[in-house]
Amino acid sequence: MGALPDEIVIDILLFLPIKSLMRFRCVNKTWLQLLTNPDPQFAQSYLTKSNKKSCTILALGMEKFQDKPNIYSAVELNLACDKSINLELPFSAKSYYVGGIRNGLILLRLADVKNKLFIWNPFTNDYIHIPSPPPPNHSDCCDKITNFGFGFLQHTNQYKVISFSECNYTSFHPISRVSVYTLGTDSSLSWRNLSDISYHTFFFDCAAPLVNGVLHWTAFTGPLCLDSKRIVSFNMKHENFQEIPYPKANYHPNFHDRVGELGGSLCILGRDSGENVELWVMQEYGIANSWTKLFTIGRPDICESFASLLPIGVVHNGEILRMTSILINTITEVFLYYPETNSVRNLKEFGLHLYEAFAYTPSFISPRDIIGGGGLLAVRRAACTYTPSLNISPRPVHRGRELLAIRRAAYKRNKQRRFLAKKEFLICSRFG
Repeated sequence: MGALPDEIVIDILLFLPIKSLMRFRCVNKTWLQLLTNPDPQFAQSYLTKSNKKSCTILALGMEKFQDKPNIYSAVELNLACDKSINLELPFSAKSYYVGGIRNGLILLRLADVKNKLFIWNPFTNDYIHIPSPPPPNHSDCCDKITNFGFGFLQHTNQYKVISFSECNYTSFHPISRVSVYTLGTDSSLSWRNLSDISYHTFFFDCAAPLVNGVLHWTAFTGPLCLDSKRIVSFNMKHENFQEIPYPKANYHPNFHDRVGELGGSLCILGRDSGENVELWVMQEYGIANSWTKLFTIGRPDICESFASLLPIGVVHNGEILRMTSILINTITEVFLYYPETNSVRNLKEFGLHLYEAFAYTPSFISPRDIIGGGGLLAVRRAACTYTPSLNISPRPVHRGRELLAIRRAAYKRNKQRRFLAKKEFLICSRFG
């Protein structure tokens, strides 16, 4: 690793953005091994550093002028003029849902395959397959997941996947079956059925926020109306459900209000009785009187028409990141809101043309590390290299001169990338 001691090199790498580290995989075999199969101590140290850095957006969408849907990309907002990093999904699917993101690990469900669940790290590019939940206890419950969640318990170092399956019900007596799958230290790697709950139609358009060790959804106790709308919480440690009260004073409930997490607090982003957008934050978790309205945004500042808003995260300088659905063309846009100036900024300039967006903390924690010695299917994909203008999808086999020309071109590209990566590292080590 050059003239610098390994300890200094590792310390420099911990402070670099994920895009630079993706480049450095091309430097040599040692760095490829370090940045593709890092030891747990390096992975945990980088995660700790990443949590203190600026917000990174993980975007589910497509690039402009391309017909291929479902391309993941990432943008680090502390790089003001940076472009997004393209990430390839390691398995093919027409569409999929994100159930949660914890420590850089993403829970995905394939929409075209019943109950197909994966936990994936887009930067190590490996994943594990979670088996299907057990069959329902009674015949009037469907065996298809209607919603799910993904949480992490800090004190036990365990991850939990929660699935919901709706049963046949009358509109006034809904029933949902609940199952939990635990991964991590001393976990059984098997599904467990919990007691049924009297809720249905958990909103499927956002990942359940994790606040104070508790996951949160919006659900209904009866017909789809405001009177039956509730904030339902699931305690990760005790595995029980409770309702979280809505704000009382000066709060105008709306069908499209969504719950989220901002700076470690539970929040609600929705519309008031007019056409404005309000952000409410629960200052003390579980205390109804602690709901506080932070600010109000005029609708024209965001867009001309919208159905619902989802809070995503907080950028390092206090900007509020949120997402809004545009009814005109059914696409999704991401905006930054500046509370001090009451202005907004559209992130299309980063090259993002989205369906969904999530706050993301880059990490090198591998899904394989959370299954212990279990028998889950773990897949390691080829390490993805930062290639902003190079198509890295598999190519057909050529022979003779065509194959030789392709090999020579690939050699030149790899040589140039190694040179640029070494140059960037020397600059970072000199001034970092």
